[in-house]
Amino acid sequence: MSGKPVVLVWAEADSAEALKRRSLAEAHPRRRQWLHGLWLRRRGWRVDEVAAAVGAGRRTVERWIDWYRHEGGVDGVLAHRQGGTGQPARLSAAQQEQVADEIATGRFRTAAEIRAWIAATFGVTYRPGGVTSLVGRLRCHPKVPRPLHEKADPAAQEAWKGGASTLPSSGPVSPRRR
Repeated sequence: MSGKPVVLVWAEADSAEALKRRSLAEAHPRRRQWLHGLWLRRRGWRVDEVAAAVGAGRRTVERWIDWYRHEGGVDGVLAHRQGGTGQPARLSAAQQEQVADEIATGRFRTAAEIRAWIAATFGVTYRPGGVTSLVGRLRCHPKVPRPLHEKADPAAQEAWKGGASTLPSSGPVSPRRR
């Protein structure tokens, strides 16, 4: 793919050898890829060739070059952080701790109950999936009742556990099998 040539003015300290040393010394894989791409570009490779060599797209390599140009050279590139910090928490740390303590008491049976309690207590609304996510982040595991079949007979089950079975036994149970 041909396009206009990418012109880049390199800092004196960013020789090809210096970029190679920095890329080999970098422990973080993504930063190593950025430095490797800059090293190849510094050696005179075209942007398309650099992209193919480092396993990135042409536009991605151009973005790295823009970081180099506008964000202070190699140090600016390495300081760049992809992604973001995410949304701020809806509840403070103290409120989250209070939610975790309430969940630990076992008073809630469903996420909807937790959601309603948070809304009533703190005035903060969550979507149903948000409460589930919050409970996971708080590392809480609310007690959930085991499912019970509609035809199950609790009295018959207790009688069975107590040894009141009317079924014939297949023989004495050895002590090892108990």
